[in-house]
Amino acid sequence: MKIFTGILFLVLAWHSGFSQTGTISGKITDSKTGEPLPFCNVFISNSTIATTTDIDGNYVLENVPEGELELGFSFIGYQAVQKPASVKPGSKLTYNVAMVSLEQELSDIEVKASRDKAWERELRRFKNYFLGNDNFAAQCEILNPWVIDFPSDNSASNFKASAYQPIEIRNDALGYKITFDLREFFVTQQFYRIAGATRFMEMDTSNQAVKDKWAKNRTDTYLKSPMNMFRAMISNRHNQEGFFLYGDKPGGAETRNMRTDVFANELGKSVIEYKPENLVGPGRRPGEYRINLKGRIEIHYEKGFSNVNTYKDAPYPISWLEVNGGYVYVTENGMVINQKDLTFSGDMDKRKVSTLLPFDFKPNLEGANSSLAKNAANLQEKVYLHLDRPYYYQGDQLFFKGYVNYSSPEFKKDLSKVMHVEIISKQRDIVIQKRFKIDNGQVIGTIYLPDTLAQKEYYLRAYTNWNRNYGPESYFVKALPIISAFDRITGDEPKVDSPFAQAGFSTDKESYDKREKVVLTISLRDRTGDPIFANLSVSVTDAHYATPVNINPGIIDGMKLSEVPANINTDKFLYPIENDLSMPGKFTNEKGKPEAVPFTAYFNNFEGSVDLQTDSEGKFVLDQMDYYGPLDFVLMTLDKKGNARGTFQFTPRLVPPFFVPSSTSMPKISTVDQPIFQHWQTETDKTIDLKTVTVNETKESSGTRAIYGNPDYVVNGEDLMRGGNTTDLLQSLKQYVPGMSVTTLGQVRLRGGAASASNSQEPMVMLDGAILPGSSVAANLATINPNDVERVEVVSRTSSMMGDQGRNGVIAVYLKKGGGNSPLPNLASKDINSFTLEGFSLPGNFLVFDYEQLEEAPQWDERATLYWNPQLISDPDSGQIQVIFFTNDSPAPKIVVVEGVDQKGNPIQARFQIKVKQ
Repeated sequence: MKIFTGILFLVLAWHSGFSQTGTISGKITDSKTGEPLPFCNVFISNSTIATTTDIDGNYVLENVPEGELELGFSFIGYQAVQKPASVKPGSKLTYNVAMVSLEQELSDIEVKASRDKAWERELRRFKNYFLGNDNFAAQCEILNPWVIDFPSDNSASNFKASAYQPIEIRNDALGYKITFDLREFFVTQQFYRIAGATRFMEMDTSNQAVKDKWAKNRTDTYLKSPMNMFRAMISNRHNQEGFFLYGDKPGGAETRNMRTDVFANELGKSVIEYKPENLVGPGRRPGEYRINLKGRIEIHYEKGFSNVNTYKDAPYPISWLEVNGGYVYVTENGMVINQKDLTFSGDMDKRKVSTLLPFDFKPNLEGANSSLAKNAANLQEKVYLHLDRPYYYQGDQLFFKGYVNYSSPEFKKDLSKVMHVEIISKQRDIVIQKRFKIDNGQVIGTIYLPDTLAQKEYYLRAYTNWNRNYGPESYFVKALPIISAFDRITGDEPKVDSPFAQAGFSTDKESYDKREKVVLTISLRDRTGDPIFANLSVSVTDAHYATPVNINPGIIDGMKLSEVPANINTDKFLYPIENDLSMPGKFTNEKGKPEAVPFTAYFNNFEGSVDLQTDSEGKFVLDQMDYYGPLDFVLMTLDKKGNARGTFQFTPRLVPPFFVPSSTSMPKISTVDQPIFQHWQTETDKTIDLKTVTVNETKESSGTRAIYGNPDYVVNGEDLMRGGNTTDLLQSLKQYVPGMSVTTLGQVRLRGGAASASNSQEPMVMLDGAILPGSSVAANLATINPNDVERVEVVSRTSSMMGDQGRNGVIAVYLKKGGGNSPLPNLASKDINSFTLEGFSLPGNFLVFDYEQLEEAPQWDERATLYWNPQLISDPDSGQIQVIFFTNDSPAPKIVVVEGVDQKGNPIQARFQIKVKQ
């Protein structure tokens, strides 16, 4: 990845505050004639502090803040002048300036500029770099473009500009008229530099709505600005303001190009939290602070969203900062003094003149510096799940996105990191239990629904351990019908009432044929018509296979927080916040009595271990664990002769009692004679004529018919163990699959391959029929214990049924049934305790159909869910997202459901129906 860095270097003023001021006065004259220059602009650089000379050329600037400032003078037809000024409390300074008139006639420049098309092209390019290319930049206008000139040797890799007079800009986004004295401007392929002195003048309007917009835009711009970040660092509140700092880990990945796109995987490996002993210290003079920022600092602004994500699990703006000398010197309001030493890249590098604020801007931060009490009301969190459809068929995969609403987002980092998701029968039996990791207030998950779920009426429940302190009304509970192909669902049509947003939908066609590509654009606006920057999940379902029914709650009601009585306090809470996986257990000796003993917990086939101690009651806890999928553990304590002794047992987690909320109702389920899927067959209908079966000597029959078709190679688990590597599934498998190779970068190839839509040449990995997430085959296979594998099926050709993901083949791993709790090999002793413990559940990949890319189209397409994407971010400038999918064989309408949260945490909900030709 090419990193483009730069500096927007303003000629800044240093000042210690606004409590002590001075006065600057003087007279402005023509350098040749000595005549006074009336109406000349006099200002403090990068501020709104300004005045003009009177008819005699005199001026007075009062209430000038103390500090090292730069005084600016500008007048049409004269060269701009800047003078340094050192203001002390109560000082009265005099600056008389003789200004030099410009030799070049303005009319000549205007004529040349208006006729030169090459100049106009250069100007458009200049605006892109100078103003920016976002929504704010679109609301800016350069009022005197003719003062800008470009050298004749400009090129694509080396672009320069100059201005013989200050550039005047009207910023309708922030409500400022800006005068920018451009001193330096150049752009290369790797770097840019914009330097100059700036004067701000507040615009005026009688339209209150426009005033409110300016105030909102100014505050929003300030909150995510480097100025606010540095200001918050001084009071050690940068985390509360949403800024989290990370540094490169010594010995980690040398460049960002070598890192994965999952931040949770990189944290602790290539990046670590940046917490120096002395982050902030005194500066070189009173009112100045020195911030210790050494090395490359990675800045996560977690209060925002970004539609350009560096990491899949970090959907917010990320920047990098490198400081020459390792120290940033700032004033008490966060204004940088040594700005030339700072180089930003990433999101903060995008800030150009259109987002500039004057240093004397005073944001309305009422309550921002007050510390919230960590009481029950401020520590409340609420879970909501958006499902890809309202009900499911036996054997389906359920896809969901979880949103967590916080009563005080400032405490998000301190609250739960573990979400419990359960499927519960009508008889209140928990039939499926999963734990998912909460990242930045969201969860993306998948649950496989076995075809043995035959009771039809189930419920989905989600909660955190901390939720239990607030009672069952704080849980997420939703009716979850799981039916057969002979069942039908009926109920009321869903209703949408989104108080915070309004959605617009547009398609590239009015209606669509079967298996036709649909391009859908969704636009989100708030009630005032401004675009919404939002984190969204979108599903598209077929109205025949997934009848639209209203199953409460929706996201509007589902994310509402309950009012916490004032007499409730956290001292009486029984259920702690879960930040990681925790497994309690108990040890008993040979006589069945608890005992305090030291013991060792081995994991992953003895690849790692940790020494622990039970208490006097034999109790212990395996905590601070963070892993995905099943992991094998062996717990062992030894007697004096070195033999294993005693029994370890893990304590089952007590789940909360289940209650169906009064607002939750199950839709009506009826049974008919014909299956909803025309080409559906029962297991008893399926027959295999053994006489017609021929087995290629390179293939073994697996006894199943998978979605990817017949495998090219089948490797049994016993054979994998004979491969000489009992801990690395990838290395064991290589010996049995001709043509399988691992590149020097650790990427797996089954054949020549072609890049998929995700730019990957690796095969897809499946575990027990579920697609594993991520693009690294080696990483996915490393999570699977070879001892638990029953067989591995390999498809080395393109698997057209798997869409783009199957372009480079499939590696399908099937685990032993019931073998997860069996002892590890070579551990025959009865006193060796082995367990398989489930970690966080992995989210599965949604299977995408792309009929333009499929080499072999399926015979029937009876998909119920046509599209599911839980990781969409709307464009901040337009509020738009684009959704592309292909219709199935059903003539029924396609139902689009949009849910999510905006930048302030407000819930968003919208629905749309797409017509299909009959």
